[in-house]
Amino acid sequence: MTSYTHIDLETAACLWEAVLHLRDMPVTDPDAITRAMTIRKSCNELGTATLRLIVVGWTSAVETAWRNANDTDLSSFDWDFVPQWICDTIDWSDPRNPIIRHGISGIAKTPCNSIPQPGDPAIPVPGDRGSRPRGATDLHAATILHRHGANIHAAIDEATLDAELAAWCRIWWQEIRDDRDPLSLDDEEVIRAYFEQHSSDSLVKDRAQVTFPLLPTDEPEPSLEEGRYCVLSTAHLTVHTANLLDKWATWPPTDRPIDIAASTYGWFVPARPLDDDRRGQLPEDLLRLIDFGRDRAFQFLLFDCDGERADELPVHDW
Repeated sequence: MTSYTHIDLETAACLWEAVLHLRDMPVTDPDAITRAMTIRKSCNELGTATLRLIVVGWTSAVETAWRNANDTDLSSFDWDFVPQWICDTIDWSDPRNPIIRHGISGIAKTPCNSIPQPGDPAIPVPGDRGSRPRGATDLHAATILHRHGANIHAAIDEATLDAELAAWCRIWWQEIRDDRDPLSLDDEEVIRAYFEQHSSDSLVKDRAQVTFPLLPTDEPEPSLEEGRYCVLSTAHLTVHTANLLDKWATWPPTDRPIDIAASTYGWFVPARPLDDDRRGQLPEDLLRLIDFGRDRAFQFLLFDCDGERADELPVHDW
């Protein structure tokens, strides 16, 4: 009977996680979208259980490739190496029989669709090494509601956001009765056609303006992650407030007591001053956090489950 180590089991889990990510969250280039649609076709024809067993069977091969590349490859195994190995090594041309290509050794250096790592900056800060300039930009966000739950997308311009939304629509295009090739349509037409024709999926878009202060280089870096925003742990919110933010994020922008945008693991909240009427609609813990951000020259807060906890703020265990 074959025995497996904990390392083998973790590798198998990394492989399956990477396949699902490449299928459901491709980057917005044609090759990644085509790969995602091909993987989805394999899922449909083989079934998830069968495909998972095939993917797990690649464990020894990817571990061997990692050992061979480990002396020179500095990328992380789970977030970078495994997704890239799948892109470079697996032949998906037969959806009922995805296989390892013959003659493959090591891994290519061309970036594939690696999985975002915890701590990656959500919004890059423009500017040179001397300072971070004061400025303002729009944060574009969208929520796709579907039968499996919700997908949250955010970008710094509408074209980038539409590219992400269109990539998602192309993957699920078979859900609507439209015989056109989604790859032949532009992003706006793909999004419009998909949500107009789908019986239940819906799309909500939102936009908020983000500004950021000048940070001189002779000042020490703040202890909290900083850019155009400040990242705080969701533990600084009560369960009641977290539920309110979840609910408000689904409302039309004009009905919300405050402008917010949901992210995958939390919420973006502006720290701009509020009039008395709006302050009266917000819970005390949220008001305290908004005041905390504004007092420190942050114009936007990102509440994230993996964010840092500030010593001077209350913590709620939930």
